[in-house]
Formats: sequence, C-alpha cells, structure tokens
Amino acid sequence: MQFRLDQLSKNILRDFFVLVGAAETEVEVPAGDAQRIDVWHVPDPELLRAHPEIEPGLLRSMAAEAGMVEVFSAAPDTAEFHDCLRKRYQWHHTLELRAERRLDLPSAWLVSAGRPDGVLRDFGFVQDAAGPEGLYAAPAPGWRIRTVVIAELPRVRGTVLLRLLGSPRVRRAALRDLAALPEEAWERRVALPWLVRLSFEVPEELLPGLPSEERDFIMETREWYEQWNARRMQEAKEAEERAQLRGHELGLQRGHELGLQRGHELGLQRGHELGLQRGQLQMAARLCAIRLGRPLTEAETTALAERLERLHEGRVGEVVLSFSADALAGWLADSNAT
Repeated sequence: MQFRLDQLSKNILRDFFVLVGAAETEVEVPAGDAQRIDVWHVPDPELLRAHPEIEPGLLRSMAAEAGMVEVFSAAPDTAEFHDCLRKRYQWHHTLELRAERRLDLPSAWLVSAGRPDGVLRDFGFVQDAAGPEGLYAAPAPGWRIRTVVIAELPRVRGTVLLRLLGSPRVRRAALRDLAALPEEAWERRVALPWLVRLSFEVPEELLPGLPSEERDFIMETREWYEQWNARRMQEAKEAEERAQLRGHELGLQRGHELGLQRGHELGLQRGHELGLQRGQLQMAARLCAIRLGRPLTEAETTALAERLERLHEGRVGEVVLSFSADALAGWLADSNAT
C-alpha cells in the first residue's frame, strides 16, 4: 500500500508541474550506485503565465524554477537529508556535462508528511517568512533548499494538492477539501484520475488488513467518485430523455408523411438511440477533459464518438482512467487506435 501511496504523490506532483513546464518522475542520476530523483521539473515561463488560476503561493513558488522534489511519507533523518544533497550535486554535475557549461544549482524541495525535527535543528532551517506555516528555508539562500512539513500546512485551497501527500489523517481532510472545489477546478483535474485509480487498484480482499485511516481514505475516495459518477449518469439520463422527446417529436412529424403509427415507433426508437449515444459521449468527454486538463477539440470529440461506437463504452472508460494525458491525446488523434 505504501508503494501505491508513494506513486500517488509523485504522479500528482508531476502532473501539476506538467501544467507549467516539463516534469518527470524517477529520474535516474548517473552515479556508482542507483539513485533516482522523485520528481524533476523545468518550468516554462509562458505556460506559467498562461495559468493565472494557479494562485500565488507555495505550489507556484515550487514551479517557478528548475528543481528536484523529494517526497517522504515519514520524517527524513540526517542520513536521508545527506542522500538528497548527494543526488542533487551529482545531478547538477550531470546537467553541466550535458550542457558543456556552468549552470545554476537547481533548487531542492523536501516534502515531508511529518516534521523532521533533527534535520531542521541540525541544519539551521527556519520558518520561511515569505511562505505559509510549514515551509522552512535553509539559513543561507545559497543552499537553495526548502523543507515542506505537510502536517503544518494551513488548510487552504493553495495547499490541497500537497496535503494529499500527507499522513492518512491529513490526506482525508485534503480529499474532502478537494471534493468541495468547483467541478472545473484545476486541482481536481490533476488529482482525480490518480485518486480514482488508487482507490480501485487496491484489491477488495486487502482492505480489511489496512490501517483504519488508510482504509477510510480508500473508501471515501470510492464514495466520492461514485457520487460524482452518479451525477454524470443522471445528466446523461436527462440528456437521453430530452433526445427521446426530440426524437418522438421528429417521428410524429415524419409520421404525418409515412403514417402516424410508424412514425411514432421510429421516433421513439431513434430517440432512444440518440439519447444513449449522446449520454455516453457527454460522460466520456467530461472524463477526457478532466484527464487532459482542457476541453476537447471538435476533432477529438468526433474521434471520441467514433471510439464509443467502434470500441464500446467499457474500452473507452479503461483508456481514460489508465492513460496519461499525453497518451490519451495521442489515442484520440490516432484513427486506428484500439
């Protein structure tokens, strides 16, 4: 379970950074032993300016400059802190060799579910006056290291994605805050696919053996998704009923020409077909838009309708929930996709 939670943390952070630049997880650092950076990101100033909805605050500060992010499910100790420094210096050296010139030292962010008292004390970290409670900076700016203590972050919208990476208690509160955001909130687009995937990846038979807070988090995530999906289904049903009514009206109109009874039957049949198709398309398009972080283009909507007709709703749902945003966009663009 902890592996799945660690992957959840990295995927959410990566997908946030992808909104405003380039990012990847598990970046291998060339060295004598195996080292991997949890998340490495490089900002694109144009993309950052194009997303004013990401309010000024901790996440926007993290995204403003190239850097590495290391995520800890428990408070790191001194040895783990030194491991992070070693990775950063080795990665910096690798980047300079590739660029064949001197480069600025990348920033480093340590994101910890708990408070690493020893590290904060022994290395002189202090509360960052420019940041929220829970953000600590090294005593000299040249170190370019900050530590985020998730348990101490304020319960505000600007911290909700980071709080999803915290302890079970903090994650559950963050999940409720996320669910309370508007349907179109960008935070929901980033986190929802991964939360849903995690909640349904855990086999049912393993749930009783999980710690109660982790089990409750899984169950609350499922409940939230099922409620959200029920609303989408209701919208699809209402769309179907409207299409049936329209089909009935069209059938009656045509029935005056072909015969009232036959027209009525054709209208009901066609209305039912159109309603089902439109309802499925509407729901699938909403899920795709959440995954892509943007509305579908006209061509993508047409392609999605073709996939629903050719591959059916089950396959389309599997693709939307399991593919990355880039892979989903490629799947929609590929006329031969299966």
